[in-house]
Amino acid sequence: MYYDIASKVILSRCKEPFLSFFCGLSVKEAYLIESRPQETTSLRRADFVLKTILDNNQETLVLIEFFSSWKSWYPLRTLECRCRHILQENLPVITFCILFTPSTKAQNYYQDDEVNYQFNLVKLYEIDAREVLEKGPPCLLAFIPLLKDGYKFIDEAEKKIYHSNTPKENKADLLTGMAILGGLISEEIPLKLIQRRRDIMIESAAYEIIKKEGYEEGLKEGIQQGIRQGLQQGLKQGLLEAIELGLKLKFGTEGLKLLPRIAKIERPEYLSAIKEAIEIAENLEEIEKLLN
Repeated sequence: MYYDIASKVILSRCKEPFLSFFCGLSVKEAYLIESRPQETTSLRRADFVLKTILDNNQETLVLIEFFSSWKSWYPLRTLECRCRHILQENLPVITFCILFTPSTKAQNYYQDDEVNYQFNLVKLYEIDAREVLEKGPPCLLAFIPLLKDGYKFIDEAEKKIYHSNTPKENKADLLTGMAILGGLISEEIPLKLIQRRRDIMIESAAYEIIKKEGYEEGLKEGIQQGIRQGLQQGLKQGLLEAIELGLKLKFGTEGLKLLPRIAKIERPEYLSAIKEAIEIAENLEEIEKLLN
């Protein structure tokens, strides 16, 4: 999946706060330097370089590498990036490797017979999600799913982004990036975010990733899955399975509380009407009215 692109989308909306909160740098200004693909074939989308002005007015490059998992050769690859950008920009470089998921083998150095290279390793999964939620600006909340206990605060983070004073186009990028990164933790996270915030997320260029990964069709496909199985198991059973899946995906555990009442309905046309209503309903009360 395109976690590197999602990270870059978020970073483009949150450069200075990211460097301050996650990297511990006091930065006045930062802007992204576009790589030069004609100069080397080893360039990668995960290689993000920010030209920064620190609080002491020193100009420096900050190299940021986002890793969804850890590989033993990553430090050497990062060293190659660092050397390349020093030669290109003729400025000092500070390197940060941002690791999304836990690894016991992750290390902040590379060493061989000739080279002893150290860099900054930031393990997002060790950063407390509650602290970021309480102290961080809205743009950083897009990383909440990856943080320690982040799954507990996803709904609150999403609401803070959506209702913040951030420009609409920024919200679209942040929510879309949050959905994509959330897919690293659970497939339910992007599905829930799309269900609630698709209206604004579709304005982000990164939403194409959502469509390519199939999340946009996830709800509809899930609801229809039970019907396809029901052709073999009996029409009523298939409808009930479709309804159960639809209630779970769209309304969570609260929706499943209606299932015992729905299961008592014998007429397939009524069950079919309920299934179709779930697909378009905006709230659970609309389904309850059908049962009454």
